[in-house]
Amino acid sequence: MTEIFQDGRGWSPHPQCRIRTGPIAEVVDEELLGPTPTSQLLLRDSGIDPEKLDPLRKILSERAPLIERVVAGGEACKSPEGWQQILQIFAEVAIDRGGLVVVAGGGSVGDVCAFAASVWHRGVPWIAIPTTLLAMVDAHIGGKTAIHFGGIKNRIGTFHLPRAVVSDISMLESLSLQERSMGWAELIKAAWIGDRPLLESLEQSSESIAADRMPRAQQIAQAVAVKVAIVEQDPFDQGSRERLNFGHTLGHALEMLSSPPMPHGEAVARGMVFAARLAEQLGEAVDGTAVRMARLLQRVGLATDCDELHLESILELLQGDKKARAGQTRWVLPRRPGEMVVRPVALDVVERVLRLPPLGGIVKPQS
Repeated sequence: MTEIFQDGRGWSPHPQCRIRTGPIAEVVDEELLGPTPTSQLLLRDSGIDPEKLDPLRKILSERAPLIERVVAGGEACKSPEGWQQILQIFAEVAIDRGGLVVVAGGGSVGDVCAFAASVWHRGVPWIAIPTTLLAMVDAHIGGKTAIHFGGIKNRIGTFHLPRAVVSDISMLESLSLQERSMGWAELIKAAWIGDRPLLESLEQSSESIAADRMPRAQQIAQAVAVKVAIVEQDPFDQGSRERLNFGHTLGHALEMLSSPPMPHGEAVARGMVFAARLAEQLGEAVDGTAVRMARLLQRVGLATDCDELHLESILELLQGDKKARAGQTRWVLPRRPGEMVVRPVALDVVERVLRLPPLGGIVKPQS
């Protein structure tokens, strides 16, 4: 078992979040779950094999009455209608301030259910059971909740740290190869931002990325540690935490433009490579940074080019990005592994780099 503590003093009803990696039956205990609740609600992503949660149901049902509801996953659940449906469930099962909400699912389900928990009775406690790699290393870590509004991704949100996060790697066994690949985008992002040894091991060892894209528990723990360390410094996203948006400025626009929505991992992968190209053009990074990044991302089966995308629509969405300031978009740019710079970039510069031809010498990923 690997355990990391997330200090949330001053910004959450629960002063500490325990983050554990290991089988549910072995790592979930009374200490992790906290005080006995007056009621319990298990919200399960519709894409999960119900039997995977049998150990969790057994543990929870021994503490207090347990009610379970199924929630449709995917970006659609983060619409205003989607989160209001979650509030309706809270009302139907009469969750009070002494209750506990347990959310088992991917990043989108975690975002919307946590948002609902944060505003219900001004905040009820919740526990995250991430069931995708993306949720394990990023979406369920750090206390951000969000829903979409007006065509802008994550425009409305709160900070609501979970009481605990439990990552059982066996949950990833039922995912497709593509779904696992999506999570690697965030894992590689964490390595590039704050764990150079992890990055170098991924780049230099052919055994570091398995053919089936199943990560090692230690790799997950290392990626989580990077995010936790950054969030500890800036829990309300007013400064250094902005580094975690690496790849997301363009990535969010790509997700909202495509129908069906481009998977988050693919959008972030494209966004990271574009940010690296932008950094090179601005003199923030040495030539070859984007190629280096693209090669690693393509090893896990992710596309990294933007040449087929609708430029005018991208630029329009970038102007509405929640990180934009005074008409300029803000970008997280990689100078080198472990060193990022956040700066505004004029839209005409962004447009010029978007119009550059695709990177040469890169082999298309095999899925």
